[in-house]
Amino acid sequence: MPICLLLSSLTFAQNLPPVLSNVQVQLMGNNSFVISYDLTDAESDPVTVSFRAAAYGASALDYNTANATGDIGAGIAPGTGKQIEWDFSAYAAQAPNDFRLMLVADDLQSIDIQSLVDQVDSTRLIGDLSFIEGIRHRTAGAAHLQEVKDLIWFQFLDRGLETYQQSFTFGSYDAQNIIGRHPGTGETGETYLLGGHFDTVADAPGADDNGSAVAGVLEAMRILSQYPTKKSIKFIGFDLEEANLVGSTRYVSNGILNGESVAGMIDFEMIGYYTEAPNSQTLPAGFNLLFPDAYNAVASQDFKGNFITNVGKVGSSATLMQNFQAASAAYVPALRSVSVEAPAAWQSLTPDLGRSDHAPFWLANRPAIMLTDGANFRNPNYHTPGDTLGTINFTFMANVVKGTVATLAQLAEVHHADTWWVDTDFFTPTNEAFDCGINISPNPARDLLLIDWTGCTAAIQRLTLLDALGRTVLTANPTGANMN
Repeated sequence: MPICLLLSSLTFAQNLPPVLSNVQVQLMGNNSFVISYDLTDAESDPVTVSFRAAAYGASALDYNTANATGDIGAGIAPGTGKQIEWDFSAYAAQAPNDFRLMLVADDLQSIDIQSLVDQVDSTRLIGDLSFIEGIRHRTAGAAHLQEVKDLIWFQFLDRGLETYQQSFTFGSYDAQNIIGRHPGTGETGETYLLGGHFDTVADAPGADDNGSAVAGVLEAMRILSQYPTKKSIKFIGFDLEEANLVGSTRYVSNGILNGESVAGMIDFEMIGYYTEAPNSQTLPAGFNLLFPDAYNAVASQDFKGNFITNVGKVGSSATLMQNFQAASAAYVPALRSVSVEAPAAWQSLTPDLGRSDHAPFWLANRPAIMLTDGANFRNPNYHTPGDTLGTINFTFMANVVKGTVATLAQLAEVHHADTWWVDTDFFTPTNEAFDCGINISPNPARDLLLIDWTGCTAAIQRLTLLDALGRTVLTANPTGANMN
C-alpha cells in the first residue's frame, strides 16, 4: 500500500483517485448476491460507482445490471460498509459457469496524460534490455529464450494483469505467445494491443531486434497498468517472428477471445537504433515514387536515421496511424515520426513493409501499425553478432515508448478511478476427495518424478502436472499404480 500511495501522489499531485477496499461478495439465496465494499477519497469527492457483470472469464462485461440496487450510481459519498445487491435471475441458466464481476469507482476528475508520459524511465529500459540481450533462438539460445519468456510472464503477473499463454508447437519446439490483459471497465470487449517478438535469429544477441521491443512493451505496461481504462489493453510477447511470423499468425487465427474486438494493434519492431549521420537511412527501391511525402521528409534531413517510422495499411490502419502521430506531437515533441501508409496490394508492391507481427493483422483486415527504426535500412548490425546493447540510443527508445503510452492512454480512455474485479466460484463443483494419500518423490525433482497413489479406491482418470509458472508440463491418462 505505501508504494501504491507514493505512485498515486506523484502522478495525481492535485487530486487522488478514489480507492475501493475490503470488497466481499456473498451469495444470497439462489439468484442474487450482495457486494459489500469500503470507499475512500482523499478529497471527499462524490464518486460514481458502476457495477459490471459477465460470464466467468468473459472479455466483454455485457450482462445487464440495471436492476442492481444500493450504493451504486452517481454521488456516492466515501464511507465503509457500502453494499450493492444484484438479482441475476435473468442469467440463472448461466450461473453454473459463475460470473465475472467488476466495480468501478470514478470521481470524474481529469487525468493529465503528460504525467503518464513523463513516467517512462530510460534507466528501466536499460536494466531490462541488459537482461534481455543475448541469443534467444529456439535451438541456438533456448535457455536464454526461456529466461526472457519468464521475465515477461512474471512482469505481467507482478503488475496484476490477467496473464496467460497461447501455446502451440513448431516442429519439436513448444512455442508460447505470452499475453497480459488489462481488463477495461466498459461494457464491450473493445481491446487495444501492444506487442513485439522476443525471439532472435540464431547468431545475434538481438538488442535492437527485438529486445528493444520487449523492454519497450514492459515499460509501457508498467505505466498503463496502474490506471483503469474504459477499453482493455493487451500486452503481448510474440514467439517465432523470425520463423516467418508464426506466433502472431497463430494469435490472429485463434488467439483472439470470444467477444473481443481488436480496436488497434501497435507492433514494436526494432525501436532503439538512432543516428544523426547523413545518409545513414536507406530506403527500398521505388520508395520515392510510392511515398513521396515520406521520402521528402527523410531527404529534408539528409537521410539521417533520426526518426521512428509509423507504418500502417491504407484504410483500416489510417486512424491508428493518425492517433500515434498526433499523440507523439502533443506529448513527445522531441520524437520525430514519419508515416508510411502501405497500399492495399502491399504484399506485392511493398513486401518490406510487412516483415513483422503487424502483418497477420493486416491480412485479417484488423487495424495495426508497426513502429520501427527501419531494421536493415538503418541498423548495420541487423541480424549480426553486433546487435548489442552499446548500439542502442535509449533517449530515442524512451521517446517511442512515451508516444505509445500517450496514444494508448487516449485511445483506451484512461480515467481517474479505481477498479476491483473477480471471477466467482459460487457454482464451481468441488473435486472429489481421495481417501488416500498421494506420494510424490523426489521433491523437488529434476529428471525423474514418481507419483504413487497405491491404495486409493477412487480411480484417477487424468493427471496434469504444472510447473511453478502454471505451465502444463505433462498430461496423462494413468493406467497403473504409478507413473514416471
